[in-house]
Amino acid sequence: MTRTTGAAVGVLAVVTAFVVERHYLQVAWVIDLPVPVLWWWAGAVLGVLGLPLLLTALGRGVEQPAIASWRSLLLGWVLPLLVAHVAWLGVTLAVLRRFNSGFTGIPARGLAEIVPLVVLPPPEYSLLWSLALAPVVARLTWRLPSGVLIPALAALTLLTPAVTYLVFLLVGLRLGSMADRLGENVGWGTVLQRGAVALVGAAVLGVPRFPDHLAVVVAGLAVLPFALTLVARFGAGRFGDRGIGRIGTAAVAIYLLHVPVLALADRLLLARLGHVGAAPQYAVAVLEPVLLVALVVVAGVVVNLLVGLVTRRLGRRAGPPSEPPAPVYAEVDR
Repeated sequence: MTRTTGAAVGVLAVVTAFVVERHYLQVAWVIDLPVPVLWWWAGAVLGVLGLPLLLTALGRGVEQPAIASWRSLLLGWVLPLLVAHVAWLGVTLAVLRRFNSGFTGIPARGLAEIVPLVVLPPPEYSLLWSLALAPVVARLTWRLPSGVLIPALAALTLLTPAVTYLVFLLVGLRLGSMADRLGENVGWGTVLQRGAVALVGAAVLGVPRFPDHLAVVVAGLAVLPFALTLVARFGAGRFGDRGIGRIGTAAVAIYLLHVPVLALADRLLLARLGHVGAAPQYAVAVLEPVLLVALVVVAGVVVNLLVGLVTRRLGRRAGPPSEPPAPVYAEVDR
């Protein structure tokens, strides 16, 4: 399984789950077919499988910044991403406050509520923040075995949910090479075993007293081998290489746009869909999640192309950087 394929499948699953949970299930459906129930089930499954798959794939792309010099890492990676995090968060919160303030359920009414979102963002808002810090954490903890680092980061979610995404990014950075071998020579017995582990691990999400964010991490780590196996075994040669490549390359942009784009769509569609009548609702109930996901994907791909164009032009003006070699921080076989 390539990193691009994993990122593409993961971001599609995450966006679909978000569409179903935050918009689709809020529509006042009056149809007598169980289509909304099927979408509810699909959204729940995709949400559990998609997030660890996406973040692990993105984590595999963080190795190059992690092995650069400290100066290059801080000035060329951490600082730009933190600036982008603040800018993106500001734009997203402005869109939500202006058009759909209750869409995410995360309050941001004043400076006292906005500053914590910037410094220690909730998981939904933490992708750029986590990508900025992942190689720094990798550099500082490279002597720690993955079997110690990953549980330690998972335990930190008891103190702050901001590190939730960091767990899976570090899994991708440290153990990414193992993901390539998960789908090799795998029989149905192995697939079923990993599926059973995933099912048991995901069950913690339904335990009332289990800490919410730790449950997300435990469930994600449990389902990750199963998700990687499915993509590696059944994805090869079955996706359009060109299309899936563009989606995977634009996975970060797609993720960043899915909240503001869907907030606007929800504001425009939610009330109207509840009053269109039963006959039109049949078609809407089947197709709307697919159409909204396609809208977010197209927007993300376009934005990614524009950002890439600007970045290449700036890079040509600045000239190629020269960096000395540095050690690798990914997990190696011993």
